[in-house]
Amino acid sequence: MLVSQLNGERIVNWSLVFSVLLCAAIIALGGLLSQFEIIPLPEDGLVYEWQLLEPTAWGQLTAWLGFALHQVFIWSTIAYAQKRYSKRDYQTGLRPVNLWAIGINFVFIILHYFQTMLFYDGIAQDLPSWTAQFAVALMLIIVLGMENQRRGLFFGKKVKFRKAFTDGLRRYHGYFFSFAVIYTFWFHPMIPTWGHLIGFIHVVLVMTQGSLFFLRVHLNKRWMFLLEILVLPHAFQVALNQGNDIWPMFFFGFAAIFLITQMHGLGLKRWVRQAFYSSFLLLALYVYLVMREPHQVNEVIRIPLIEYFVLFVMYWIYLAGAFFSSRFRALTSAKTRGG
Repeated sequence: MLVSQLNGERIVNWSLVFSVLLCAAIIALGGLLSQFEIIPLPEDGLVYEWQLLEPTAWGQLTAWLGFALHQVFIWSTIAYAQKRYSKRDYQTGLRPVNLWAIGINFVFIILHYFQTMLFYDGIAQDLPSWTAQFAVALMLIIVLGMENQRRGLFFGKKVKFRKAFTDGLRRYHGYFFSFAVIYTFWFHPMIPTWGHLIGFIHVVLVMTQGSLFFLRVHLNKRWMFLLEILVLPHAFQVALNQGNDIWPMFFFGFAAIFLITQMHGLGLKRWVRQAFYSSFLLLALYVYLVMREPHQVNEVIRIPLIEYFVLFVMYWIYLAGAFFSSRFRALTSAKTRGG
């Protein structure tokens, strides 16, 4: 079969199947991992609990080497594709560079599986857990900025960001997204908790999306929405696993972002949108009037406030940079003319 005859949508479907098979393989790995002694359950929720009590040199070396090589190889495919193709070159069939990216991700997924089996530790042994959470959160925030021109930011209303800002996000997002997802992938050992399993499904699908650059499926709005919304069940399940009673913040926070921004890019009928609003309101009333205290309802807006605020901070930083850059060019030009 010619490369161009391989359809990007088929790769998406195969990635869904592969992610489920990977979860089954991780579950099968569970018995072997019981031989490793990990740290006691920490009281501090910011301490990542799935790391060896006594780290090994080989464990840390293989995790960091896997992360570094995986990252460099994927960045190389992105750089090659951007140099070779443009936004006018989107097509349905895969190119050789897409197959290279898919193959690289597949090989390193398998390597990480065996690395966990033999050594357990990921790069979490050397880094705080908030770094992985921040990387994924920033990736989602960048998506909000990139998609503003298509679906708006607040209930379908677009924010008038400068075109250069959104163009910059689109041009360089692949490098940051690949870093965020590969960093997160190698941060965690492949262990069979529900939170980790949903997380690995998510990162495999994002890796697939990152391999399908300059293909039409890369711009498929429903596929892109799936990649965004998977953070909701993942974060919800992780919060439940931690047992610190903060699951409503993650569930309602990411659900609120869905209602405010994400669902307005799906072309839903008005009655469907109204049904989502009503369901959210009724569930929130039940949780905060029956299960929790009314004053805790501020949990609902914490994550949306953070994500939208960070997006605007990024934009303000861009505006400041653009202002000082233009001033510098003007001064340089004036000195050149004066000389």
